[in-house]
Amino acid sequence: MNKLNGPKEIALTFDDGPDQLWTPRVLDIFAHYQVKATFFCVGQMVKYNPTILERIVKEGHIVGNHSWDHPDFTKIPLLAVHEQVERTSDQIEKVVGVRPRMVRPPYGAVNEEVSQLLAASDYEMILWDIDSWDWKGLTGPQVARNILGHVNPGAVVLQHSAGGTKDTLKGSMDALPYVIEVLSEQKYTFSTVSAMFQLAAYRERTCPVEKRRRGR
Repeated sequence: MNKLNGPKEIALTFDDGPDQLWTPRVLDIFAHYQVKATFFCVGQMVKYNPTILERIVKEGHIVGNHSWDHPDFTKIPLLAVHEQVERTSDQIEKVVGVRPRMVRPPYGAVNEEVSQLLAASDYEMILWDIDSWDWKGLTGPQVARNILGHVNPGAVVLQHSAGGTKDTLKGSMDALPYVIEVLSEQKYTFSTVSAMFQLAAYRERTCPVEKRRRGR
């Protein structure tokens, strides 16, 4: 996924939200630094925290699909994978009126069948280049080192904006301002995944006639 000869862009991505605790803190940091990011959202979290998803979109970030309840796609039937993805897209569309095209499989777990299913359904599968390991309850300096020690142009960074025990993601929140400041000094710009790879983030809206016909 790297664009080694391209501009010094990097994409910060956050999985597993939206929640009421960590996601707003991430959004506050991004608002302060005027940085845009990509949030891969879990369907049931969207259902329980719709106003947080609305804030993500309103503040200019991109939303992707991260399954309904975070199963390993390689350990469930393909039909169940399809249902996980479509149910999540339905929920996101219901809340904010956009239907994601980008899917990040939970745990990054995929096989040939899952890849083919997503491609056949016109989804773009998005993994990552740099894992912050923030969900392990690391300190801020540890998370920052995991990111900054591997950075290169075109890299996709994985962090989390929900999950775990109360203190699990504190290190990620502590690291984020520092990471943004260091990368900015190194003349990196922060991009969404869709902008960096020139992908359509969302499906084209159906025309009003079709919507009426489907009774929406």
